Amino acid sequence: MKNRRQKEKIRYDRYFFSAGEWVRYLAAGCGLGGFAVWLCYHTWMAVPVGVPLAVWYIAGKKKQLAEDRRKRLNYHFREILSSLRTALSAGYSLENGLLEALKDIKKLYGPEDEAVREMERIGVQIRLQIPVGELFAELGQRSQVEDIRNFAEVLTIARRMGGPLDKILENTERTIRERVETRKEIDAAQAAKKYEQQIMSLVPVGMILYLRFSFDGFIQQLYGNLTGAAVMSLCLGLYLFAFWLGKRMIQTEL
Repeated sequence: MKNRRQKEKIRYDRYFFSAGEWVRYLAAGCGLGGFAVWLCYHTWMAVPVGVPLAVWYIAGKKKQLAEDRRKRLNYHFREILSSLRTALSAGYSLENGLLEALKDIKKLYGPEDEAVREMERIGVQIRLQIPVGELFAELGQRSQVEDIRNFAEVLTIARRMGGPLDKILENTERTIRERVETRKEIDAAQAAKKYEQQIMSLVPVGMILYLRFSFDGFIQQLYGNLTGAAVMSLCLGLYLFAFWLGKRMIQTEL
């Protein structure tokens, strides 16, 4: 099982749900679609409207989880470089230093972490005499993490030119650490904005619920007729567009 996991390449451009995740997010998506149908149409005839909402939710969740996985790899890659620099300072070769770095990050993050799994694959390929620069270049291309691609380029040039690898790695590790810390600060600053966006997204829903339970006779005129269905469909479309636009405005890329 371990050897099979080491050979498997993680797809960072997409995310595949486990069985438990399928159950969890499919239930959440169906619940979201059903709630939208009840809130906007109040009839089972509008169930087909809820299906695209469930699909949209599941697709968005997959994209979010894939992006979270890339961020974890990027953040944990900093720890790999830090452990590697320590190993090189202790006299290890580059290849043996990477194997020592694997031991360190496995203790930190556990065997199921993306960075640990990637380092296990790299460890296997190192024993097959594949150049380390090529291994990290392939990982950077597959994960689309800029820091890993830059490290692969620096490593390849350093091995070719024969420069002091420990000093070059120290400078590279410091640069990547600063970039990662900057990204974490941005994520922390945007956490409040994301929370505000979620709260604002609930305001229209809260208003309709308030009208449904407090002034049911007034809002009931929007249900059971084509005019009301058209108005509610327009409102739902505008709401979804505003929600999507709000998420795009506060979204950051690696």
